[in-house]
Amino acid sequence: MFYAKVIGKTYSNFKHPSLEGLDIKIIEDVNIVTGKLTGKKTLAMDPLGVSIGEYVAYEVSTEATWAFDLDMVPADTSITAIIDSRDIGGEDPV
Repeated sequence: MFYAKVIGKTYSNFKHPSLEGLDIKIIEDVNIVTGKLTGKKTLAMDPLGVSIGEYVAYEVSTEATWAFDLDMVPADTSITAIIDSRDIGGEDPV
């Protein structure tokens, strides 16, 4: 599981039928300790309906398909959770 911030959204008129109705979000990895963006951006399927600016957990590879009810969907990256806060050694939560 990886930690990222949703920084944008894409638009697609044509997708695989199993992905109809799902948004594709642009996410950027966040260093879990410092809370700073790393610069690594990725496209991720969004089965949760997250908003731009939210912090999320995401999965890649085969684990990315587990966020869907179907057995197999053509997704390599998917958002699996919204991160409400983080607490590392008593630091202020994000």
